[in-house]
Amino acid sequence: MSIILLVVIILGAFIALVFTFQRVMISTASQETKRLQDLNLENTKKAVALQEKIEEADRQYKEKLAQAQEEIRQLKEKAIQETGAVRADMLAKAKEERGHLIDQALDAREKLREEIESSLLEKSLELARRIIAEILHSPHQRLVYDGLMEDVLQEMEVMDIGILRGSEVRSCHVQTSHPLDVRQKERLTKILSEKTGQKIFIEETIDKKVITGIIVHIGSFMIDGSLMTKFKKAGERIRHGG
Repeated sequence: MSIILLVVIILGAFIALVFTFQRVMISTASQETKRLQDLNLENTKKAVALQEKIEEADRQYKEKLAQAQEEIRQLKEKAIQETGAVRADMLAKAKEERGHLIDQALDAREKLREEIESSLLEKSLELARRIIAEILHSPHQRLVYDGLMEDVLQEMEVMDIGILRGSEVRSCHVQTSHPLDVRQKERLTKILSEKTGQKIFIEETIDKKVITGIIVHIGSFMIDGSLMTKFKKAGERIRHGG
């Protein structure tokens, strides 16, 4: 009887122990499950927050990328415009410089043409002077001289040289191809004396380079009645199409 009771007690104790252990295990499992659930919830929240941050970062990246692409596009357009402006400016300057060079070339050509024409005219006049000097012998030259002298005297009769009246001019220098005869000298002296209001003395120089004719100098006035000067004036008129 005592053995059976002992067995019953042991069995009862064992069942109580099992039951207690089962309750402890169930309680522990329940707590751990709850902890795992809380941890899973927290991880889920963190994952959602992380995903939102990733999406926000991706959005910002796309915005900055689009902004950078727009800035690059604007810079390219500006560069193209500036390049076009620089090119246009360079072309304008090149055209202007080309125009200056053409003008300079034309001016140089015109100057050279004038120099050549002037040189040819001088040589032609010198040749004409020598030919006339050879053709016109002294009697013929004298006749031409007398005609030119008459032209000079007539020009001086109507010439206004009143500015010399009262001045200190007392002489007139005459550069002539032939000596003045008495009548020509008296007439020239009379004209000058009347126009200046004082006695004028004639200083005469014979210059064969004049060919034939006379050049009168009095004060600041000069009357050129030489055949050589008439040749030069005629040459200039012909040269300029007159």
